[in-house]
Amino acid sequence: MPEPTANEQVWNFLISGGVFMAFIAACSFLGIAVSIHRALTLKWSSVIPADLHTMLHRCDEIFENGQASRLLETLRASESPIGRIGRVALSPDFETRDSAAEAVEATAKEQMVNLEKGMGVLEVVITIAPLLGLLGTVSGLVSVFATLGASGGDVTDPSQIAAGISVALNTTIAGLVVAVITVILHSFFIRRLERAAARIEVIAGHLLTEFYKYGGPAIYDVEAASAEVALSTADETLVAATEQTGREVEESDYPP
Repeated sequence: MPEPTANEQVWNFLISGGVFMAFIAACSFLGIAVSIHRALTLKWSSVIPADLHTMLHRCDEIFENGQASRLLETLRASESPIGRIGRVALSPDFETRDSAAEAVEATAKEQMVNLEKGMGVLEVVITIAPLLGLLGTVSGLVSVFATLGASGGDVTDPSQIAAGISVALNTTIAGLVVAVITVILHSFFIRRLERAAARIEVIAGHLLTEFYKYGGPAIYDVEAASAEVALSTADETLVAATEQTGREVEESDYPP
């Protein structure tokens, strides 16, 4: 009899566990799907986009140059966690730094909860996959010994019992494999969440400090006044230039 191929061995291994193996396979697919989603969500480019990170890192220069409104509009256009937190920090609705800090802290907690979505699913997979494997093994052993009892203990080939026990242990192996892989992924995402939380806290604190060092919400009024003065100066310059050009044209049309 030819040796079974690798695919046939895997298939035989899966179907040997019966319904319990199907549940373990479902847990593995669920864990993989959640892990892929978490990997995409927790990318640094998704949590803290590079352009925002650069702007927030040099926010003191932005405030000093009178571009706080531009920074606020950039944050409002971003749907990343740091964008949502940053626009709360720069909101003109808060009169004091303490009230703004409380709002930033609440927003940061909300964003971290959103980033942690799916972690509970991984924890459930870690817990129930080995239990399903153990349950499948116990169920298989019960069937083996029930068959042995029905035969009156007269077993001519002990290897058949050994083979039955070996098949029953397949679900335990599968459950442990799924749990081990999921534990590794879960630990990786937990570390990534901790790093993201620490980085967001540092950036938000720096942003609040620099914003209120330059006057807080009052900085927007200063920028608006400066913009009006600049616009008025530009209009006067344009009018003067137009008048000067008109005089030059008149002089050229009517020479002395």
